Amino acid sequence: MGFDGVLDEYGKFKIIRFEFHVEFDNLYPNRYYKLSVEKKYRFSFTAASLLLNELISFSRMMIEEEVLLDELKPEMMHRERAKTNKREFAELFLRLKVLDRPLMEKLVYGTQDDQKQIAIIAFGRVYSFFKDFVQEVVLEKISLFDFKLEDRDYNSFISKKSIEHEELDQLADSTKHKIKQVLLKVLEQGGLIDNIKEKNITMPVVDREIERIIAQTNAEDLRLLLYTDQKISSI
Repeated sequence: MGFDGVLDEYGKFKIIRFEFHVEFDNLYPNRYYKLSVEKKYRFSFTAASLLLNELISFSRMMIEEEVLLDELKPEMMHRERAKTNKREFAELFLRLKVLDRPLMEKLVYGTQDDQKQIAIIAFGRVYSFFKDFVQEVVLEKISLFDFKLEDRDYNSFISKKSIEHEELDQLADSTKHKIKQVLLKVLEQGGLIDNIKEKNITMPVVDREIERIIAQTNAEDLRLLLYTDQKISSI
């Protein structure tokens, strides 16, 4: 299996050539067969949670000082240790890369709620593990009028995803614990739960302009802000 691709203007990877060679017995002509290839999860977000203030600060530099993305440097993080600068900057860079100009402007000049919501969008665009959890666990609970996250919800999600993503089984227990900690912290920082102790789900109130910008780029991203498919289709 192999593929080539390019990054579009929103930082999304587009496959332009895909080769897949596989041999099966007992296949029939003129019959449809579906093959799916799961993309591996990226867990590097454990090095840095939502980084809201940094995301705002760097976006402001790009907008007001016209600093290009590639001109940003790790030392601009102003951490005490160079290693920390480098580690956190690598994650911040990925998140900045998936934000288009209109969202960056709302991030810089919007309300605190606007800023949190855009940070969640960037986080979910980069880390599919987080996106899957929000869509498959948080949204599902809301549809059942259940607004409290339980440990069993997370454990069930991990058990299911371990079947599809063998990289989960290869993680040390300490890493798995860290992933859960940071995921819940991001939900709290982004305003999707009240706190990491109670874990009550809170429904964000999204500015219409932010809603429109996201819908024009990829409406499915609104699920990260707890939009149901019905609500998305009504936009």
